[in-house]
Amino acid sequence: MSQGGAGKKGLRRRRQTFDADGEGWLVTYGDAITLLLAFFVMILSVSDINVGKVEELKEGLAGLTKQKRPTPFNDIKKELEKIVDEHGMGDNVNVAIDSKGVKVEFSNFSLYDSGSAAIKPGAVPMLSEVTNVIRDTSSSTHLVEVEGHTDDVPIKTERFPSNWELSSARASNVVKYLLGKGIDKERLKASGYADSRPKQELEAGQGYTSEQRAANRRVVIYIKRY
Repeated sequence: MSQGGAGKKGLRRRRQTFDADGEGWLVTYGDAITLLLAFFVMILSVSDINVGKVEELKEGLAGLTKQKRPTPFNDIKKELEKIVDEHGMGDNVNVAIDSKGVKVEFSNFSLYDSGSAAIKPGAVPMLSEVTNVIRDTSSSTHLVEVEGHTDDVPIKTERFPSNWELSSARASNVVKYLLGKGIDKERLKASGYADSRPKQELEAGQGYTSEQRAANRRVVIYIKRY
């Protein structure tokens, strides 16, 4: 009995020595880190990732670490804005960074005639320079998606039975132009949305104004990560 008691006392002394050395906190610390990791995994799993914000964060970190990396979204945006300014198209072409990536938004007027999907000859010089920037600054890690959007006024012609065909044809023609300028087809995507994703939302019980319809008629080129 006395030996068993001595053994227990020895065990207690060893535990006390372990704690006295200041190492017992590691268990609690490890549990806390595990809980924090699980928390962040849960947050990411239920959150929408804002690619534009992630890119800005990565650019900031890259500046600190001086790591070599693909052209930042902000640099691509600046190059595109320079072209828009040089052509005096600021009222009809907008460049921004949003949750998807770099967005180049063309008003319908700047690229097409009404009811047509043929790119206007006057738009080709600027579109050519925009394409050069996209080709030279974005890499194989970027997807280039072209979206076509129309207003809610129906169209019914032999070539375009509805706005779905018109918006798709407009997006496809820009993609074909980009392809012809040397952007790999694996990186290109064309999407036609007709009037299903308006830029100007309707208020309850109200109809679209002519200005709202004009804003909804647009083509958007996105440069984004896969």
